[in-house]
Amino acid sequence: MKIILYLIFLISFLQSNQFRPGLSVWFSANDLSLAGGGRLLFNPNARNVNLNVISKSKLFSTSFIFYPAGIQAQSASMLLIKNDKAIITSVNHISYGTFSGYDENAVKTENYTSSDTWLSFGYNEVSKILPLKYGVSNQLYISKLENITSTSIYSSFGLVWTNKKYKLDIGCIANDILLFHDRPTDNINSMYFNIGVCKDLIHLPLKLSIDCKLNTIMTPVDYYISGSFNISENILLNLGTSTRKFSQNTEQSLSQTIFGSSGFGVFFKNKELVIGYGLYFYGTGGFSSGLDMNISF
Repeated sequence: MKIILYLIFLISFLQSNQFRPGLSVWFSANDLSLAGGGRLLFNPNARNVNLNVISKSKLFSTSFIFYPAGIQAQSASMLLIKNDKAIITSVNHISYGTFSGYDENAVKTENYTSSDTWLSFGYNEVSKILPLKYGVSNQLYISKLENITSTSIYSSFGLVWTNKKYKLDIGCIANDILLFHDRPTDNINSMYFNIGVCKDLIHLPLKLSIDCKLNTIMTPVDYYISGSFNISENILLNLGTSTRKFSQNTEQSLSQTIFGSSGFGVFFKNKELVIGYGLYFYGTGGFSSGLDMNISF
């Protein structure tokens, strides 16, 4: 526990450099429907560490995401539970499509593809002494463009404090800490922090989450507000929005300004099976959609 607190204090002084867009990809309908927020809500297909995945049963989860321009993402994860401890293994893959190849003389060559793949292993635990959950996720990241392959290792970790009396969670997560990169001259480090608050409302069947994304000098980058409504015992409704609507906005219309960078999703539960559909609307117009399936056993 002391080691995690020490690491959070230490890396808060680090400076991030070049940003890797592939690290911002979402791999689940849950992510889309919450507009990238809800980091303290249950999400077994989260690429980074998720601190609220400890449940009463084992879980297999898979997702399919359809981005504009024919870009597709898939993920599969396995969650194993024992004595308030959770082990999560997952594979996340995104294909950017097939492209026409040309040489330096503009002569057509063979087509080529581009893709990113993550192999992740995570561990979460509930403290037996304090009302805390903490966890870590290590990820092997393989990025491929034509016949060029780049390999990196990232780590994410965090902790969440729980107040059962007020049904309140407060958490801090350090994401995408670069441990290894096979091209050291690239000077890549995309680490950022996430601070979140999550609360079960008393008079509404709603779990409300507010998140703030910060860079390594602790300057806020974006804010997210999202929630999960229990419409009934078998139906869950997700909603989310963020301040990314302002950076994405191109002043095309008022509706795009209001609804841009927002998400919506519906999840249906039938015994051990949960199926969900999520949408994310861009401030520039257009949307991404996705399907989730969770099976408890």
